Amino acid sequence: MTRSTAPSDQPRNATRRALLTGGVVAGSAAFLAACTPTAEAQDSSSGGQDLLRRVIKDKKVRLGVDLTFKPLQFKDPANGNKPSGYSVELTELIFSDLDVTIEWVEMEFAQLFAGLVAGKFDMAGIPATILPSRAMQVLFSTQPAFIESNVVLLRPGLDLTSEGQLDSPDITIAVLSGSSQEAAVPLLYPKAKTKSLGNQEAIQDVASGQSDVSLLSEFNIADALKQFPQLRVLQGPSSLVDINTYFVPAGEWGMKSFIDNSLLYYNSHGTLKGMWDKLIGDAATAAGLPTVPVTLPYLPR
Repeated sequence: MTRSTAPSDQPRNATRRALLTGGVVAGSAAFLAACTPTAEAQDSSSGGQDLLRRVIKDKKVRLGVDLTFKPLQFKDPANGNKPSGYSVELTELIFSDLDVTIEWVEMEFAQLFAGLVAGKFDMAGIPATILPSRAMQVLFSTQPAFIESNVVLLRPGLDLTSEGQLDSPDITIAVLSGSSQEAAVPLLYPKAKTKSLGNQEAIQDVASGQSDVSLLSEFNIADALKQFPQLRVLQGPSSLVDINTYFVPAGEWGMKSFIDNSLLYYNSHGTLKGMWDKLIGDAATAAGLPTVPVTLPYLPR
C-alpha cells in the first residue's frame, strides 16, 4: 500500500483541499446526483454505491498499472522499488485531493482494460490512448493527461529517409502488443508486416535486426538509444500523435467528472506542463525528438 502524497515541488493549497475533501463528502449526494444520469449506471458490484462515493467513504482506491514504461511509470530501485514517473506522480497528485490510500495493482498493459471490466481494480492508475475500441469497454476522461508523440526507430544499416518508405511488404514493424501503435500501423502502413511484442522485446527485436523498425513513444527513445547506440531515429515530424488519459468503469460518471475536473485544474495552472517538461519533455527535446506538453491554447505561452 502506498500513501498518496503530492510531489514535493507542488505546494498544497489547504483551502482548495478542504473544498475537495470535506466539501465533496458533505455535498456528495447533490454532486453525484448531477453527475450520474441513472441508478442503473452505477457499479452494481459496489451494492449500488458508485465508485467516487465508495472511494471517499473507504479512504482507499485500487489502481491498475503497468510499471514497465520508464520514465513514464516504473519501479524506482533507488527508492525501494516505489512506483515513480510522470504518470505515477500525476495520479498521486490527483488522489491527494481526496486524501486516500492508493493500492497499485500491477498487470501487463494489454490486460488493463479486461482487468478493469473484470473488477480486479477500481480504475486505471495510468493514462492510456483513447482508442474508440477501448471506449466500448470503459469510460475515458475527456481531459488529456499527456500527449504522446510517436517516433520511428530504425535497425542498424537500414537506409530510410521518409515514413512513406515504411509502407512496403519488405518492412517488418515491431510494436507493443495491445498498444495504439499496434492499432495504427495497419492503417498507416497497410503493406508492411506487423510484429506484436512486449515493449522492451520490440526494441531488442529492432536492435538485433529481426524487425526493421519499431514505432515507439518519444519517452521510450532516450533509454533505447542508451541501451543500443547503433539504432537510429527517422528524422521528421511525427505522423502519429495520441491523446492519453485515465479511464474508469463504464457508467462511473462521478469518478469521471472528478478526474476531468482535476486534469483541467492542473492543466490551467501549468502543473501538467511543468511535470511533463521536468520528467519527460526536456530529455526528449535534448535528444531532438518531438514532444508536446499539455497546455490550454488560450493561456499565455
